[in-house]
Amino acid sequence: KITNLSETSNLKDVQIQAYIIDMSNLSEETKKNPSISRDKALNEYLVSAESGIKRKGGAYKFKDKEKESFSEGVEWVGFRDRYYCALIRPSVSALGYFVDPIQSDLLKITYSPQEVNIGPEESENYSSVLYFGPENLDLLKGYDLGFEKVRRYYRFGLFDAIAKAIYQIMHLLHKVIPNWGVSILLISVVIYFSMYPLTMKSMTSMKKMQSLQPKLAKLREKHKNNPQKLNKEMMGIYKENGVNPLGGCLPMVFQMPVFIGLYQVLWRDVSFKGASFLWIKDLSQPDRLFLFPSSLPFIGNEFNLLPIVMIVVMFFQMKLSSKNMVATDPAQIAQQKMMGSIMPVFMGVIFYRFASGLTLYFTMFYMFSTFTQWKITKKS
Repeated sequence: KITNLSETSNLKDVQIQAYIIDMSNLSEETKKNPSISRDKALNEYLVSAESGIKRKGGAYKFKDKEKESFSEGVEWVGFRDRYYCALIRPSVSALGYFVDPIQSDLLKITYSPQEVNIGPEESENYSSVLYFGPENLDLLKGYDLGFEKVRRYYRFGLFDAIAKAIYQIMHLLHKVIPNWGVSILLISVVIYFSMYPLTMKSMTSMKKMQSLQPKLAKLREKHKNNPQKLNKEMMGIYKENGVNPLGGCLPMVFQMPVFIGLYQVLWRDVSFKGASFLWIKDLSQPDRLFLFPSSLPFIGNEFNLLPIVMIVVMFFQMKLSSKNMVATDPAQIAQQKMMGSIMPVFMGVIFYRFASGLTLYFTMFYMFSTFTQWKITKKS
């Protein structure tokens, strides 16, 4: 929904075509003296958001930001939510834009045009192109208005670049097999094999560290009053056995940008909205296998199968990882058992109301991790 706020402007032409509205306003000078036209009322619009721009029932409060100056003006302005965006581009670069929340579901967007001299009994045409629709990269590129730049996952360049690369790969996979659920499975396979050397190295290093725990425990007891001696002998054991104390962590650090980028793609890609896979009717929503007659604590009235599957897979993975763990302290053994039970349930609760597309990927991720853990356990 868009409303022109000017009562004096002449709405000359409106053309609507597939999310695009092309509007022209005519500003006329009826006086015999020249004037300068820069009437903000000609360029003010109300933008309505279907789900509302709000937090906790009230209007969304924009954060204060220092004013920025642009020597060449600003070409377009817009805002976006999870799946959709509203973009406005005038025919000429504007000096600035103003976005003000009116109420929970309305924004007022104003742009300040360049000053235009209007001669006696002349007129000036102000035209704007407005886009209201999905944040679909191919669609936005097709308009050739620069609107595709609205697609930004992160402010940090590395995460944003990785997310965009994953987006492109996933859409290429979808062209091969046109089902978004299958695309998620395929991207999980691609990421697994690309990260396999790092994952294997991390798990192998952790396994070696576990095997050294009895020796390290004896050293801690022997040199508990001499930290320098303890540290020196521990480093000697690490070197003797070819173990890097950070070997289990560093490979995971390198993988984190990929997981962070992937999360945003699976969460925000409008392609998943309404896409079905197996029993899942909408990959942008929880899988909702069936509904309970009444609401239950923590889970509501929906039975979501995928998070339950993820809990089971995580449980087996943690069982495998702790199967050959060497612990001499009874408290440490009890802590390991507790983590093996609590962590899967904790993750299941977090993912219970997540989009099923996101849960589907992480379920596959834990399946692959379990397989890798099994290979290492079998080898050892």
